[in-house]
Amino acid sequence: MKPGSHKNGRDTMKTKLTILLIASVAASLVVMRSQGPGTAPTQKAPPAEAPVASPVAVANQNGPIAGSVAGPDTIAETGKPETEIVMGIEVRKDRGCSVQRHYVDLGNGTVTDAYSCVPKQKVTDAYEHYSDDELRVLAYNDARAASVLGKRLIEVDLDESRRLLLRAVALKPAKLDPVMWLAAHAYSLRGTSLAAQNARANTYVLTRTAQAMGSGASIEWVLADLERAGFSEQDLAELEEQVRNNLRRIREIQLEVYGESVVDEVLL
Repeated sequence: MKPGSHKNGRDTMKTKLTILLIASVAASLVVMRSQGPGTAPTQKAPPAEAPVASPVAVANQNGPIAGSVAGPDTIAETGKPETEIVMGIEVRKDRGCSVQRHYVDLGNGTVTDAYSCVPKQKVTDAYEHYSDDELRVLAYNDARAASVLGKRLIEVDLDESRRLLLRAVALKPAKLDPVMWLAAHAYSLRGTSLAAQNARANTYVLTRTAQAMGSGASIEWVLADLERAGFSEQDLAELEEQVRNNLRRIREIQLEVYGESVVDEVLL
């Protein structure tokens, strides 16, 4: 080994150490400048709070979002239920009850119509199981048979239905429901048409017949309807003649079946 080789090696080592020291100092200066007085220390951002949902949004969370496409589990909106006209008013076909009409006295000389839907009950009346022919035989002297058959035929043969319901009243004059039921179900059409006027005229005749037999049913509201429809005193006189015809028929039936009648001849 040459005499100067050790000295050269020491010089090289010193040079490397000097370079390493300078690099370390430079790195420290860079870090200190990046965190100087004018720079805020880096902090971790806090987690964002969840937005508060409005009442409307909460209420709609269980339903489909507007503008979204309905999925396979979405229940489609059902269409409008089918309806029909009963006693002059529109009712649902699937109502599952029987529409009944009532007359309400408002106490100021005015009578108005009211409707209720009575749940249908199972038939317990044995007469409902009889055929039409069997009921016709019984109806000769059985008010219940005449009433059941008369109501059954109202949509089939209105004239026969009316004859039978009038017979039911003749056989059991204390029960006037059959003719009032007929007035409410067969002649309830309202309005200004000829058919509506005819319905009101028939309601008048049946109600007046029931009054003559002892019913306390009011006739004033029917009279008011007839007057608005233009019925004259002569028209009303002709309707009163139809009332007397009903009473004559009731008297004939009672005399035939019972041998006597509760209808006073004065009314005829």
